[in-house]
Amino acid sequence: MTAIELKDQGNRLFAMKKFDAAINCYTKAIIKSPNTPTFFTNRALCHLKLKQWEQAIQDCRQALDMDRSLVKGHFFMGQALVELGYYDESIASLKRAHDLAKEQKMNFGDDIASALRSAKKKRWNVLEEKRIQQEIALQTYLNKLINEEMVR
Repeated sequence: MTAIELKDQGNRLFAMKKFDAAINCYTKAIIKSPNTPTFFTNRALCHLKLKQWEQAIQDCRQALDMDRSLVKGHFFMGQALVELGYYDESIASLKRAHDLAKEQKMNFGDDIASALRSAKKKRWNVLEEKRIQQEIALQTYLNKLINEEMVR
């Protein structure tokens, strides 16, 4: 089979939600044609569906090394990064995907914007939780000082 035929077979398997089998097809396509970034982004999407975040990021990086203007490369990488808690990197990738989609007049509906909002919200929640914990620690320390002063 040619690399394109393997990709097409992978696409059919993906549509049937047979993600592991699709990964195998995309991997064979990559072996036959290692400089085709689409094969990497297709495999990355399978990894996303299987919650294999690190592998998805690795495939996206390889695709983006070949073509920095791949919307799907930035989009899928942003999705995987947010799952690993790398919010700033995720937001940067998703912003890049959003900007590229606009430039290239590609229609992703609200998918990219929604993922970007979600990443920003998760980052805000983490920062807010950290701020609250710092506030609690400060209040505890101040109460301790007040109590020590009252004892004296």
